[in-house]
Amino acid sequence: MSQNKQPRRSDPRKKQCPLCQKGTQYIDYKDYPSIKSYVDYFGNIRKRYYTGICLRHQKMLKTAIERARFMGMLAYRK
Repeated sequence: MSQNKQPRRSDPRKKQCPLCQKGTQYIDYKDYPSIKSYVDYFGNIRKRYYTGICLRHQKMLKTAIERARFMGMLAYRK
């Protein structure tokens, strides 16, 4: 009896932060194209587990999204 060995899923802890790889030091609230991919359809900020962002950049992203919402560039949650 041969068993079908399925490949294991990659470890989520090994996922590298895309912003660290680019060398991002600051996330600007006016840079809508870069923020857009981290906000879902309803305007919620996506979790770190799904985006793969480190804690440092997640905090910067949260601040940038809050500022963009306050300035009227992003909608508040629906």
